[in-house]
Amino acid sequence: MTDPKNPSQQDFFAKLPESRQHIIALVILFLIPFVLFTATTIGGKEFKRHDITQWRAGAESVIEYRETYDKEPLWVNNMFGGMPSFVVSTKDAVPYLDRIASLFSNIYPAFQYWVLLSGTYFLLVMMGFRTLTSLFGSLMYGLTTYFPIIIVAGHTSKFEALAFAPWMIAGYWLLTRKEKKLPGLLLFSVAVTLELRSAHPQVTYYFAYLLGSLWVFDTWKAYKENQLKEWGITTLFLVVGGVVGLLGHAQKLLALQEYAEYSIRGGSALDNSTGLTSSYAFAWSQGIRETWTLIMPNIFGGASPEYWGPKSVTSGPHYFGALSLPFVILALTKRRSKTMYAFFAAGTLGILFSWGGNFRLLNEFAFDYIPYFDKFRAPETWLTLVAFCYSVVAVYGLEWFADFVSSKKNEFKKLYVPLGITGGVLVVLFIMVSSMDFTRPGEVSNIANQIARQNQVSVDNPQVQRRAQSYVNTQLVPEREEKANSDLLRLAIILVVATGLLYLTTSGKIPVSVSLMGFTIILAVDMMSVDKRYIPENTIVAGNVSPEKTLESQRRDIDTFIEERVSANTEYPYRVLPILDNPYSNATPAYFYPMIGGYTGAKLSVIQDVMYGQGPLNLQNQNFNPQLLDLFNVKYVTYVQGLPFDGYQPVFESQNGVVYENQNVLPKAFFVDSVITVQDPNTTFEYLMPGQIDFSETAIVETSEALTSSQDTTSEVEVTTYTGPEMTIDISRSAPGFLVLSEVYYPAGWTATLNGEEIPIYKTNYFLRGMDIPAGNHTLELNFIPRSYEIGVMLAWISVIIQALIAAFWIFTWFKARNSSGS
Repeated sequence: MTDPKNPSQQDFFAKLPESRQHIIALVILFLIPFVLFTATTIGGKEFKRHDITQWRAGAESVIEYRETYDKEPLWVNNMFGGMPSFVVSTKDAVPYLDRIASLFSNIYPAFQYWVLLSGTYFLLVMMGFRTLTSLFGSLMYGLTTYFPIIIVAGHTSKFEALAFAPWMIAGYWLLTRKEKKLPGLLLFSVAVTLELRSAHPQVTYYFAYLLGSLWVFDTWKAYKENQLKEWGITTLFLVVGGVVGLLGHAQKLLALQEYAEYSIRGGSALDNSTGLTSSYAFAWSQGIRETWTLIMPNIFGGASPEYWGPKSVTSGPHYFGALSLPFVILALTKRRSKTMYAFFAAGTLGILFSWGGNFRLLNEFAFDYIPYFDKFRAPETWLTLVAFCYSVVAVYGLEWFADFVSSKKNEFKKLYVPLGITGGVLVVLFIMVSSMDFTRPGEVSNIANQIARQNQVSVDNPQVQRRAQSYVNTQLVPEREEKANSDLLRLAIILVVATGLLYLTTSGKIPVSVSLMGFTIILAVDMMSVDKRYIPENTIVAGNVSPEKTLESQRRDIDTFIEERVSANTEYPYRVLPILDNPYSNATPAYFYPMIGGYTGAKLSVIQDVMYGQGPLNLQNQNFNPQLLDLFNVKYVTYVQGLPFDGYQPVFESQNGVVYENQNVLPKAFFVDSVITVQDPNTTFEYLMPGQIDFSETAIVETSEALTSSQDTTSEVEVTTYTGPEMTIDISRSAPGFLVLSEVYYPAGWTATLNGEEIPIYKTNYFLRGMDIPAGNHTLELNFIPRSYEIGVMLAWISVIIQALIAAFWIFTWFKARNSSGS
């Protein structure tokens, strides 16, 4: 006889075969990207993706080299005077992965979303959760607002890394929780390879931290249960899977590991640092109060320019959904699962890390002592891991509720404590919003300064201060307050509706599957509507607008003028300083001609030292030294009328700006009359300041060797070939001399041979290369072929072979077991 008070007996969904339940859940997950990104998935359009356009501009020399020579250049020569291509563009040594990904390139970001959502769902199902609770958790993680934000921005590698991360955790789970190790070993190793191949080490680092946390938890559990021997064997499988996975991307990993020492992630020789400075690394720290945006996205205005929180700018908050609040609280108050606490602890520590410079007591300690912590910036990115961990915790809470309803002791009053805490949080938010002044730190002072400058009066004038305060109070605060109150009301309504569903389910009015579906629908509608806020219509363009077309549409007559002349009468292109285009944070000009600036988050440290901060090529620095432009082979500068540099003549003028030609530009390679040898980088750096030396006559070389050079009026230097990663120079000298090469110094992979014999390359003038040349006629050849890359390619193929063998052996044993059971 059916009991109307037992919802499990009325539960139509639970009566469906398990396979059909999974099909329904996966179809829903399949459709989500189409609903959220209709215009780009089935509407024939695509995102403008600013960062992709910037990447394409910076990768121009690499792509052009591939098309010309049908091989990888490994060196970019159109940005920052040259840098390894590993951080810009390098084809995978194992091409089948690129070919698979290319099949889905026309429906971005749907494919990446399928990978992310299905991976999260697979993990949650393996953890033993119901179909509908697993679906709920997959959507909570997958619809986090950070994903559409980075998709619109063009952070493709970050999104791919976040998409593969759940599969990596799933591989760990399968390997550590199942008796048969081969499936878990294969999944874990392949997932690690794909995660690394996404080429976003910061995201990978965060999820490796979660893996480490789970391993520590499991080790403690094995110790308590006296199963350390068995756990040791499992750990060995984990190590093997991890190593095989690492080897699968060794071609870039080894090269990037080598590169990191010489990049800004490896610190600066000027202060002997070994990583980013804390001030740089802690930029974009999450405000402590701003953490409330996890459940109330507009409490600090959402995205810039409406945003008024502590960060300088932001594209939007990390919103986990209003329903994350009650179910995380439900899990913590009702569910007794040590595994759940491991996820909660990892996520909570992630929140503390996301505070960055706003919680220095912890984060400066981590910055100084936790390995690789100082290699990454933007601490708010930790919230991507928090979203994943808290989604798992919320699923524990929802699963507890489903079990609770199915039991005979399902009284609504047992939910009073978690619901009371949830209501208390809502009251705290109401009080907080009511007491906010809705102004940015220093906002009134900044506006007062603008008013004072416009009216040419003192900023301390009381009238100026009153006008500034009045503008903020009347023009800015009301909109901010309205957005915060609207989101507070939204949160309250969702919590009330959720409470109603909880009551109806516990009282037997509706089956548990109906309530689970209801929670899932509320979650999806809530999060997708918030996600839509961060997908502006002006970021969606026609599907045939490629990055190349976008860049070509930005071409100006000054770009064409320079492009046609930058390589005239030489085997190599001269460089350009496009002051008109914010050259040190914009790669667009690099699509048309080589520039000394560009756009990348991992510049060489010598370039960072010279072009930024107190560097003598920082255009905002009073120590700016235009003579370094001569040394750096800069022939053209774009600016407006009145360039304040000596020796520059206007050669082209239009409404877009003026092109100036450097009359004193030095050639790509030239001999100096004298050499000053030093051993301290700071001493070399001081010579770069204005008025110290004439770089056309003297070179500063960092070495303990005794190097000399002399004037030789008969010497000849001719660059006969130049591709970027290869260069050939014919030299004639009547006496020994020192050759300065206007190419960036990078010791890991560059070799120089003189008449076939390798000679040393010296760090010259802090950021360039130099070579000691004997008297006579010579052919000097320079090539960039890092040994680390060659070894990495070989290891990547070994990894693929091992993974294929594991897969083949697993399939063989599966068929064998199946045939044995059949007989």
